[in-house]
Amino acid sequence: MSENDRCLVRHARGFMRRALEAAGARDIWTQDEDTCHLNGTARMGFDARTSVVNADCRSWDIPNLWICDGSAFPTVGGVNPSLTIQAIAYRTADRIKQLASRGEL
Repeated sequence: MSENDRCLVRHARGFMRRALEAAGARDIWTQDEDTCHLNGTARMGFDARTSVVNADCRSWDIPNLWICDGSAFPTVGGVNPSLTIQAIAYRTADRIKQLASRGEL
C-alpha cells in the first residue's frame, strides 16, 4: 500500500470513529492490519420476511428508503466489490428516476 493510500485509510478511519462517537457509540474497535467491505447487513431479496430491500434496493418497510451499497448484497464475492456497488447505485438511481417520472414515488 502506498503512503497516499495509508493516509486515505487513516483519514477514513478517523472520520468513521468521529461519526460513531457522535452517534453515541461506546465500544469502537479498529482493525489496522486489513480493510474489508462489509456486506449483507441489509440484504436484497424477494421476500420481506428474509430481506431488507427488494430487487430495486427499495426498503420493504420504508417505501422511500433505498439502500444501494454493499450491505444489499446477499453474499460476498471473491473480488473487491467497488465496481458492483457503483453499478447497483447507478441502477437504483435509474429506477428511482423511472418511478418518479411515472408519479409512483
